[in-house]
Amino acid sequence: MKIIKLFWIDDMAPWAKSAQDNLIIVANKYKINLKVIPALNGEDMDITWKAENYDFDCIVMDYHMEPYNGDKYIKEIREEEHLEHIPIIFYSQDNSTDLDELVEGLPNIITVFRPNLEDKIKEMFF
Repeated sequence: MKIIKLFWIDDMAPWAKSAQDNLIIVANKYKINLKVIPALNGEDMDITWKAENYDFDCIVMDYHMEPYNGDKYIKEIREEEHLEHIPIIFYSQDNSTDLDELVEGLPNIITVFRPNLEDKIKEMFF
């Protein structure tokens, strides 16, 4: 069975958990063991440390979070050369936010609005 490991950072835990549960159900149909390591806006640990010390297939990062927005965390992660190979899906529910502009020049970033997030993950891994 193929294993996919996602590191998912969001400040809206109930919504994120629901999306993760949906993806796990679909992954099982494709004989994929989807493992999701959640983080509540980095409050429960240092996001960069976690990204450095675990072998993730992808990082899923929300934009609007307190006290820092997701682009700050993405920039910290991308400062670590050995983490450039890990794709980051950067999303927001606010379609007036120009996510591409926020991460311009950073490698391996996929931007998407929240209604399309689950489909983007399925497209990439299932």
